[in-house]
Amino acid sequence: MTAAFQLAGFPHVVGTLWEIDDQIADAFYTNLTTDEGTLDVSRAAYALHQSVRGVRDGHDLSGQYDRTQTPFLWAAYLHVGA
Repeated sequence: MTAAFQLAGFPHVVGTLWEIDDQIADAFYTNLTTDEGTLDVSRAAYALHQSVRGVRDGHDLSGQYDRTQTPFLWAAYLHVGA
């Protein structure tokens, strides 16, 4: 599906390998937003990296999760594009 969107002309596509929780999606759009409050799609790879890294390192996890036991929360994401 991700490759199909890129073939359709989208320069940056974020996909997942399985169903995901909205926690990273919320952080992704926060990181994609510039200081002026607009979305900068050229920052898609950076925004995804920062969002996934925050959960992977345990910074954005609730108390019920241990980061070493929950790769299903952060490992499904991929960025396709240049």
